[in-house]
Amino acid sequence: MSTLALLTLAALAVQPGYTETPLTLEVDGLRFPARLTVPAAGDPVSAIVLIPGSLFIDVDGDLPSWNLHPHMYADLARQLAARGHAVLRYAKPGPGTGTETVDAERAQAHLHFANRVVVARAALKALREGLGDKASKVRVWIVAGHSEGAVVASLLAPQEPTLGGVVSLSGPSTGLLSIMRDQAAAMPGGGDLAFYDEALACIRRGEPLPPDAAKHPQTAVLATMDPRNLSYIREVDAVDPAQALAAVDRPVLLVQGGRDGSVPEKHAHRLLEARGARPTKLAFFDDLQHFYKHVEAGVDPQAAFGLATPTDPRVAEAVDRWVRSRITG
Repeated sequence: MSTLALLTLAALAVQPGYTETPLTLEVDGLRFPARLTVPAAGDPVSAIVLIPGSLFIDVDGDLPSWNLHPHMYADLARQLAARGHAVLRYAKPGPGTGTETVDAERAQAHLHFANRVVVARAALKALREGLGDKASKVRVWIVAGHSEGAVVASLLAPQEPTLGGVVSLSGPSTGLLSIMRDQAAAMPGGGDLAFYDEALACIRRGEPLPPDAAKHPQTAVLATMDPRNLSYIREVDAVDPAQALAAVDRPVLLVQGGRDGSVPEKHAHRLLEARGARPTKLAFFDDLQHFYKHVEAGVDPQAAFGLATPTDPRVAEAVDRWVRSRITG
């Protein structure tokens, strides 16, 4: 074989199998960085909107203000595109995520959890427009949400009849404050949670935290939060994720890691039970954490959460198989 042929084969071997285009979503006074990732060749089998989870997450799935870089959304989008799917992902508002305020008054809408559904709907529209003529070739449209984003996906799906299914990536089955309580109980020295429960009850009622909240180790972080952020938490907590997913009349794929310290395995089983007879599949990976990184047994949950290793491709493979099953059967 000639040297030129060998070089050509080598070049083909390192082709990523996808192309990526930066986009911008503008919704209610904010501009969100977005990325459209598509197969390098051919028409996409499906089109997927990837809804980000909680906290201040950028378009790649990193948390710059915490110096955490799991890059799961970039990894997953590229892995899926290399398997024939178009994926649009986008950032959340917050420090370091690249979002820009263009109308401060209108941007107040983003202080409310319900507006996350509005942004997700705008992302779905941007995905259709970004695909151009190829949009008509898409076989099935999917919404996938990670963690808190899974709840957003569940709320969006009933409003969008063109969606063919929902992927819940490490989605919770209970309200946010219940998850926070479980995390507090699992921490070393969790002990008596009576004062913590009192603080959570105040948040649920929309009341100020107890006077000593700033001095108590269990509630000190809550006491530093802007009241608007506590109000947002209350709105998230008011949604029953299991009930929301049970109401989705489209097929659902649940993806869950067995070493997820943020949304543990039990949530996936509760969601599966809540779905009843509706078509639902569970893809379970016993060695993966919240961002689908491989975790060795015995690793501290906090250390596991901060991993920046590659996102396990088995998740993309499971999503790919499930999506293709929606087309063939």
